[in-house]
Amino acid sequence: MKTKTLAALALVAALGASPAWAAEVVSSNIVGYQKVELIPGFNFVAPQFTAVGGGPIDLQAIHLDVADDDATGDDNIQILDDGGATIATYNWLPADWFGGAKSGWVDGDTGDLAQLDLDNGLSVLLDAAASGTVTVAGEVSPSNSVVSSVKGFNFVGNSSPVTIDIQDIQIGVDDNDATGDDNIQVLDQGGATIATYNWLPADWFGGAKSGWVDGDTGDLADVTLLPGQGVLIDASDDNITITVPSALE
Repeated sequence: MKTKTLAALALVAALGASPAWAAEVVSSNIVGYQKVELIPGFNFVAPQFTAVGGGPIDLQAIHLDVADDDATGDDNIQILDDGGATIATYNWLPADWFGGAKSGWVDGDTGDLAQLDLDNGLSVLLDAAASGTVTVAGEVSPSNSVVSSVKGFNFVGNSSPVTIDIQDIQIGVDDNDATGDDNIQVLDQGGATIATYNWLPADWFGGAKSGWVDGDTGDLADVTLLPGQGVLIDASDDNITITVPSALE
């Protein structure tokens, strides 16, 4: 079975840390917001909410709780391309920077607040200058997030405001095509892979159903993913469906 680590990405040289995964449900309503505690360095975060009324979430709906006096531009959010390289970086700046109307993620080239939509289920890297909190505003998605893979690494995560089991993340690989080349990776706070589970059909290792299998034991993995926690899925091909469940399904 194929196993890759995050070290295979060009991105790894920049990684300092990934999230502490402390999450608090601030509102139990469908519309509300949620807080995620950050650690200094990189935090691999899947936004938990979509836009109110449905659709992608605006980047500005991910609010970094930094006072204007402490916003120096050292905090930034990075959007990754399909191979894991950074294709866009936006810095958190206060309202009086670049003549902006409010604090937010700023495009350094234009000085304007960034205008960018993030699809449900995808994750981002948030580089925090210090410990802090990020607040995601919006609404709980009424439907599962569905991502079409690229061959190689895909940055996804638990975009619901409740914990899910790793087995809840499904991929569209027929049992006849499940060779173990597709895997899901859970990261530690240093950004390294601490566990890799391969997608295998029901008749592998005597399993009861298809799912993410622990290669050491042959058992279906028993792993909990917290709200906002990102993972890497290494897909063996393009256009494999990756489905992350909604809390309302």
